[in-house]
Amino acid sequence: MHDNARVHPFTDHEAPQRTALRVGLLVDSLRQPQWVYDIIAEIQESSYARVALIVENGDVDRPERSVVRKLLTQRHRIGYALYCRLDDRLFRRHPDAFTERPIDDLVDGVPRLRVTPIKKKWSDYFQPEDVQAVRAHDLDVVLRLGFRILRGDALRIARHGVWSYHHGDNLVNRGGPPGFWEVMDGEAVTGSVLQVLSDELDNGTVIYRSHALTDRRSVRRNQDNFYRKSAAFVTRKLRDLAADGPAALACDPHADVYMPYTRRLYKEPTNAEMLKLGVRLARRYVADKAQAAVYRDTWALACRVHAGAPGPDPGFHRYKLLTPPRDRFWADPCPVATDEGFVIFVEELPFRTNKGHISALHLDRQGTLRHVEPVLEKTHHLSYPFVFDWRGERFMIPETGANRTVELYRATDFPRGWTLERVLMDGVYAVDATLVDIDGRWYMFANVGVEGTLNYDELHVFSAAAPDGPWRPHPRNPVKSDARCARPAGRLFWWNGSLYRPSQDCSGQYGSAIVINKVTRLTPTEFAERPVSRVEAKWAPGLLGTHTLNSAPGISVVDVLIRRPRFTR
Repeated sequence: MHDNARVHPFTDHEAPQRTALRVGLLVDSLRQPQWVYDIIAEIQESSYARVALIVENGDVDRPERSVVRKLLTQRHRIGYALYCRLDDRLFRRHPDAFTERPIDDLVDGVPRLRVTPIKKKWSDYFQPEDVQAVRAHDLDVVLRLGFRILRGDALRIARHGVWSYHHGDNLVNRGGPPGFWEVMDGEAVTGSVLQVLSDELDNGTVIYRSHALTDRRSVRRNQDNFYRKSAAFVTRKLRDLAADGPAALACDPHADVYMPYTRRLYKEPTNAEMLKLGVRLARRYVADKAQAAVYRDTWALACRVHAGAPGPDPGFHRYKLLTPPRDRFWADPCPVATDEGFVIFVEELPFRTNKGHISALHLDRQGTLRHVEPVLEKTHHLSYPFVFDWRGERFMIPETGANRTVELYRATDFPRGWTLERVLMDGVYAVDATLVDIDGRWYMFANVGVEGTLNYDELHVFSAAAPDGPWRPHPRNPVKSDARCARPAGRLFWWNGSLYRPSQDCSGQYGSAIVINKVTRLTPTEFAERPVSRVEAKWAPGLLGTHTLNSAPGISVVDVLIRRPRFTR
């Protein structure tokens, strides 16, 4: 095995060395939830920004109303409070994104101001002398992590404005509670935005937008996932601001488009609403459990042998189903043409072990399956075998996210003999690494997960002179944060002179469909694509989803989700 040429995907894309941006924090307390702690820690660890001021809310120490008065005031919404307690008991992880911890160790020595705002209904205003006191610290950015809705000159205390989260997609969900109505209404994704506040509620300048898969059963789990993920938004935009200046904040494609908001302003549910929603959620839970007890959703393949232009055959109704034995599934197909026919490399996962390995399906020239053999097994899970040729030899990058590595293997006895050539990355949870050679420059696309979250929506790009590295991260990683179209779904391919990238639509459920994106810009420092079509598993009865599409000369193959009875032989 050659010496390793490793790269950690987060350490090579710091912004250019300039004077660090000065950041102020608006907080109600020096005890903050874990997701906020992570934001502050990332700022302090970066080379391009530092916390320069803490502004504490001087109004939060006032005595709270009595428990009896609270109950009387909130009596119409007690059902929601009871649901939250039950959801926490059933589904909360310990610790989670909301576990509180002190931030004193992160801001030791940072100047502090105590500001008592003028309170008007739901909004907070700063006194003129407080505005001037904050401005005296010459802040580039202020993060609103406390206080209520800010109005007036409180929004004009930093050079690049007051940044604030809205945990919901402000195009379709304004109000709150965060992540609640998305679960109850069965929304496929839950949005999050980082915005520069304006005087109009929930209608500031959006500088970062993300969409995560919605949890079907639990608001708490849903919140934990997208709050953890959203913690990285601030440092990503501070990095961009340090590198590109104010232009980095003019990035919302919806900013110059007429985008009316046509839904209601969401609020906590009343007791009557919560009763109906609770019944709906319970029915969903029971239905899911009952279905899982009787049926097993499993991955199979569909392929077509064909002549003609390179790239996947677009006529999916002509694909032939290849089903695995009932005790396992086949997924993530990657075909290779041989003199004898075709070899399709797949993730093969026996249900008994619940651990994937790489197997090879041997097909003849007519597409008939002849035999199957395992070709690569490890103590950890393997999937998504990406097979390619380079310098007259054949290589494979299987997904080894369970090992926190990206590994390159070389074929020594194709298709069954593989040796580890190099560890390309380590200490990273990267999945579905997919390579493409563009004019002698290699690019790797992979989803890289934020620790403790689902890995469906954060697409990272890397570039190198050769597949064995070293790999350099794109300066704007992640280049896409959207569960609907980020995660790789097979080899990039050329069609009529244009480059296309298949991606997974992981909204609603994992592997619901494949999105075909047209790549319009790809360099070591730039990336742009737009979705142009979809592959939905509608060409035959009984298909529930699809998430990998690949082709080789003479064959196209896709995986499909099917449902089988558990107790039928």
